[in-house]
Amino acid sequence: MIIRAEWPGYVVDVLVAQGQEVEEDEALVLLEGTDSGHTPFYSNAPEACKIKRLIVEEGDFVEEDEELLEVSEPD
Repeated sequence: MIIRAEWPGYVVDVLVAQGQEVEEDEALVLLEGTDSGHTPFYSNAPEACKIKRLIVEEGDFVEEDEELLEVSEPD
């Protein structure tokens, strides 16, 4: 499953590592919006899963619906 950005923004921090198992609703990536207030927002895990592949890194700009990372079923 691919986790995608809900809004356009800059990647401030990737909070997980490849191979890490996370719980449902755990924050995965912190982004900063492009609105005038530069509103921070998190991309969270939709369910308990394992981080399969990181696609973005700190400092990247992503568009709405752009791929952030890939997850798989937990072990």
